[in-house]
Amino acid sequence: MEQQSLQTLHARITETIASLDFDRIWKGFRPMKFALYNETECCLDGRMIEKTVDFCANTSIVFQGETIAIWDVQEMLPIPVFASKLVHEMFHGFQDLCGWDCFPDETDALYRYRYDVENLSLRLWENELLAELLVRFDAQKYRTLLQSRKDRSERFPYEFLYETRAEEIEGSANYVEWQVLKQLDKPRADALEEEMRRTVTDPKSFFPIRRSCYFSGAMMIRAMICAGEDPFTVKTRPAILPILERTPACAVPVDPALRKTVGDAVSAYLAESRDIIHTAVAENDVALEGPCDLVSVNIYDARCLEGYITSRFFVLYQINGEQKMLEGNFVVKMRDAKTIETIYRWN
Repeated sequence: MEQQSLQTLHARITETIASLDFDRIWKGFRPMKFALYNETECCLDGRMIEKTVDFCANTSIVFQGETIAIWDVQEMLPIPVFASKLVHEMFHGFQDLCGWDCFPDETDALYRYRYDVENLSLRLWENELLAELLVRFDAQKYRTLLQSRKDRSERFPYEFLYETRAEEIEGSANYVEWQVLKQLDKPRADALEEEMRRTVTDPKSFFPIRRSCYFSGAMMIRAMICAGEDPFTVKTRPAILPILERTPACAVPVDPALRKTVGDAVSAYLAESRDIIHTAVAENDVALEGPCDLVSVNIYDARCLEGYITSRFFVLYQINGEQKMLEGNFVVKMRDAKTIETIYRWN
């Protein structure tokens, strides 16, 4: 993408975002500066600047002392979609600035989150309720949903807490993205709503688990609003988790057919993960020999199995006090939870 076209794209998105009514999106949320970048160039706040290692993935970062949103322009999207994605990332910056206390420990979860069939079967059943509530709100179904969630929070505390924190962080940002599209492009907002219903009721979306939380969290916020709750009142997090404090637990028997479907999906995911890891190790295309410190992987769909982590698009690591990045797809052999032994290219 040529310099002028990157700047032109930034200007068009800026104009679109300026047309939004942010008071209808999330209380207290306001737009912030954003950067668009590609392999060689970066445009921040309408100006071309040097692209540094700071510009990695689609997220919010602190750059030169200021919180900004960033987006890797790998493909051209409709301007309303670009705007909704940038506002999604701006919202992550808003979460940081407001001191939200519900960010999950993603690296810890890679090692500790268990793909338990019972837990995921109950989660799938709850998501089916969420999908129904999105079409037509029903107070009794909403109460049943909360009671099942409370029960699951007691039976699977680590897994439930991780899922819910991901819902609060990414689900709220996805809710914001959805509300932006409602203002800019109603047909695309409706299409996103349909995608959410379809995704959360597909057990394949649970692998890795973080992905489905984008949608279930947004749908949960919508259900709370329909129930007369105010998910915006807790300033350091949306009220997805706090609402369970006053909810009684109620165990729900899971249909055996549903449990078998989820069990088959778990087995397939673990088998696929083993195949990715074993193939990369066997090909032995080494990108880096450690030891060095792991800084970050692409947590969106990272997998962890048998002491290996997979990461698409990049791996950030630190060696001799200097942070560096490898671009591409990789399988990372870990010496321990923080130390890289070897990084293999994953083709």
